[in-house]
Amino acid sequence: MKKIFLILIALGLVVSASILRGQEPTGGGSLLHDITGGAALIFRAPKDPIVHVATVVAGSLGGGKAKGRKQTKPPVRQQDNIIARANAARSAPKPRYAEAEEQYRLAAKIAPDDARAFAGLGNIFVDQGRFSDAVDSYKQALKVKPDYSAALLPLAFSLARLERYPEAIDVYQQAIKVEPTNPEIFNNLSFAYNHTNHFQDGVDASLNAIKFLGDTGQAYAQGFQERTEMLSYSYKNLGNAYNGLQRYEDAANALKRAAEIEPTNAAAHFNLGLTLYNAKRYSEAIEAYKQVVKLRPKLAQAHFNLGITYFAINDRKQAMDEYEALKSLDQNLAQQLLSFIKQ
Repeated sequence: MKKIFLILIALGLVVSASILRGQEPTGGGSLLHDITGGAALIFRAPKDPIVHVATVVAGSLGGGKAKGRKQTKPPVRQQDNIIARANAARSAPKPRYAEAEEQYRLAAKIAPDDARAFAGLGNIFVDQGRFSDAVDSYKQALKVKPDYSAALLPLAFSLARLERYPEAIDVYQQAIKVEPTNPEIFNNLSFAYNHTNHFQDGVDASLNAIKFLGDTGQAYAQGFQERTEMLSYSYKNLGNAYNGLQRYEDAANALKRAAEIEPTNAAAHFNLGLTLYNAKRYSEAIEAYKQVVKLRPKLAQAHFNLGITYFAINDRKQAMDEYEALKSLDQNLAQQLLSFIKQ
């Protein structure tokens, strides 16, 4: 009898798709470890470097204003002026990245011991998706100032986007020492652990992220990102880690929670369906895939997996309905599904 292929597509953050080889139709499937469940890596644009402007204190010796005397502002350091111009170019309605890069490089040349200039370069590289350049710049900032916290999170994120996960883990662990209760760090650390097969560490990191978010309904105090979105990501990563440990019931429960929190995220429902299938909870898997199809009616992989799941419970009529839907979306997948149905 032919093998089943369950197909995983990652939605949201761009990651590689995987084709999952399963067992016989009535026996459930098996999962690869790297189920992302969509954009499970938190990202927030790094803030511009702080510009230090001298405080203006005007007035006479007695504290009042000098009548008839024009107040003047003390001169600002040249370095701060340059960084301010670079920041303005980056934050313009239509960012002027070439100008910002030129100014940050000038600031780095004038004051090579100023971590802000290198962090600023890293920021504009992240904005443009130039993650290798961003890594080099943030590392230079940390070389100048090892405790420069503004460079840690964007450096770790850039490393993760380059799939340099062991390095990202090291940097996130440094960041925890600076911000020990920041759920963003633990969420992304779980993502990196899952991609290096350290699934129990991934579970622990996700549980910390959930704990620090406070799964009780209050707003996320630090305001880095919408609390519900972050909480859903944390449960997705938790489910992915449980999948890696082959704890499918726990994985299904975590992904179900992710889908409940973020009901319009098709990826959460897709991964939930995939996991429920492996837990042999086929009726629930069908409901999860139906949600995906409702949210993304043209997503061929969802129709294929839904058809396979119907076939697993010997509902060939519903499986054929999915085949009919697939014919106009993906002829190859449609033929694969049909071959299972007709065997």
